Amino acid sequence: MSQSDDNLELALLKLIAEPDPSAPVTVLPPAPTATPDSTATAITRCREAWQQAFDEYMKKNARKDGPMAQGNAADEAAAAYRGAMPPLVGYEGIRDFIACVAYGILIEAIPSERSGQLLYAAQVALSALLRTPKPAKFG
Repeated sequence: MSQSDDNLELALLKLIAEPDPSAPVTVLPPAPTATPDSTATAITRCREAWQQAFDEYMKKNARKDGPMAQGNAADEAAAAYRGAMPPLVGYEGIRDFIACVAYGILIEAIPSERSGQLLYAAQVALSALLRTPKPAKFG
C-alpha cells in the first residue's frame, strides 16, 4: 500500500467511534444529502434495507428473543445493508460503494474488521477501472 492509501485508511478509521452499548439501535439517522444523487440514493437504499430487516426481525422475534432481540435484529439488518450495496461496476458504482461502506461503518452495519476488506475491494476495482486500456484510434 502507498502512503496515500495508508492516510486514507487512517482517516476512515478515525471516523469510527466506539459504540455506546446503552444507545438504542432502532432508527437510523437520516441519510446525508450533500452527496451526488446516485450516492445519496445508494445510501438510502442500504439504510432502508437495514431498517426494514431490523423492523421485520423485531416484529417476529422480539418476545421470543427478549433482551437479545435488538442485537439479533441489528445483525440481520447489517446483512441486509451489505446485500443492498451497489456493485463495484463503473466509477459511480465504486464511488457509491465506498460511500455505503463509510456510512455502514458509522452506523455499525459493517464491522470494522470487515471494512478494510471492502474498501480494499473498492480500491482494486477503481485501480482496474483507471488502468483499462483505451481503444486504439484508427484512421
